[in-house]
Amino acid sequence: MEDNQRIEQEKKFWDKISPRYDRFIQKRWKIYQSSLPDKILGDLTICDTILEVACGTGLITFRVAKQAKKVYAVDISELMIEEAKKKMEEKRINNIDFSAKDAYSLPFEREIFDVVICTNALHNMKYPRKALSEIRRVLKPKGRFIATIVGIGESRIYKIIMMIYNVFVKIPVFHNLNLNSASDMIKKSGFNVAKEEIIKDPEDKMPLIYIVAEKG
Repeated sequence: MEDNQRIEQEKKFWDKISPRYDRFIQKRWKIYQSSLPDKILGDLTICDTILEVACGTGLITFRVAKQAKKVYAVDISELMIEEAKKKMEEKRINNIDFSAKDAYSLPFEREIFDVVICTNALHNMKYPRKALSEIRRVLKPKGRFIATIVGIGESRIYKIIMMIYNVFVKIPVFHNLNLNSASDMIKKSGFNVAKEEIIKDPEDKMPLIYIVAEKG
């Protein structure tokens, strides 16, 4: 029952903002339009299969699809997925499979993906370790995991900004992670961290934690 309530709460929130999600990202996260997509591409090799967890409307998905035979992209919000599918039709891209799925219960066999990507989502998950466990399960041996996490815990000011922001937006969950705590969480979930850093566009209010890890 508790898990059903969590899923419904998360779906309701992300469904509500799905029509304006792209505008929100473009306004609040300039890094999505500047260096982040190229940074992720730089940490990919030409590979067969990529999974993106919590893909939203596909802002990153469409960029990484250029470097893969097939991309599977999942999000808990059906309306987010609908927005992504509309864009896929407009762009005439045919190597992406979008579907509405819960990150805690991925509908895939073990060890089938070369890379799993999760951008700006782990800090919004009630139990991020559950998602990380599933991500590790579906990754091939030595498969690569690339994550970005909002670095709310990097500064007391960021925590205050987020508390004020949450009064109006009412995000279901957010964790005040910093580089050390985010990296430690991923390591404890069975990954070997190869790269960890803070990245930020000068116009963005908060930094992103950027982590590249290998399945241990």
